[in-house]
Amino acid sequence: MFNKIDFLLFIFLCFFIFSSCQKNEFLDEIVFDNSLLNNISFIAEKKEIKVSYDTTFNESYIDHVMVISPAQRITSWLDNNINNFGTFNKIVIDINKASITRKEIDSKIKVEVAGISKEKKEYIYELNFKVFFHLYNDSNQVLAFTEAEIYHSTTSSLFISLNERNRILDNLTLNALKDLSNKSVELLKIHMLEYTL
Repeated sequence: MFNKIDFLLFIFLCFFIFSSCQKNEFLDEIVFDNSLLNNISFIAEKKEIKVSYDTTFNESYIDHVMVISPAQRITSWLDNNINNFGTFNKIVIDINKASITRKEIDSKIKVEVAGISKEKKEYIYELNFKVFFHLYNDSNQVLAFTEAEIYHSTTSSLFISLNERNRILDNLTLNALKDLSNKSVELLKIHMLEYTL
């Protein structure tokens, strides 16, 4: 009798231990490698990168919580991948927006089989990049101008760890930076073709 109780207790304990174990998920680190982004060459003697975007500390803006902000990521790409050569003209690149906002939204989940809809709250993260490219001659007159703007968004549940939040923000920034790089090349080919290589 005692052996059966011990055996059942052992089975129950093993079941409890195995059911309480959760799978550990190890995710690769997000790597920002500027060599994977587009290179742009301007026929200009000088290159100037300005950041006119000021970080906002309002509740919905969260780009200030990142270790390396989106504005710093864009500046790094522009420093490393925008080349200039020549004896005249000046290219001025202005980072006008580099913001990430987080807002709480209600979303409905509808189960098709039962016809039941369930509301749940989640966060939406919205990233907005806007960069101006100004090309000036030596008399400080504008020769060419274009503006590249990118908007990205993603959602997450309300209750995530700080590590997951940082991963979402880094991934959002990386994808937007890739799109900004591609969009910049596309627009520069249209508006500044004679001043780029």
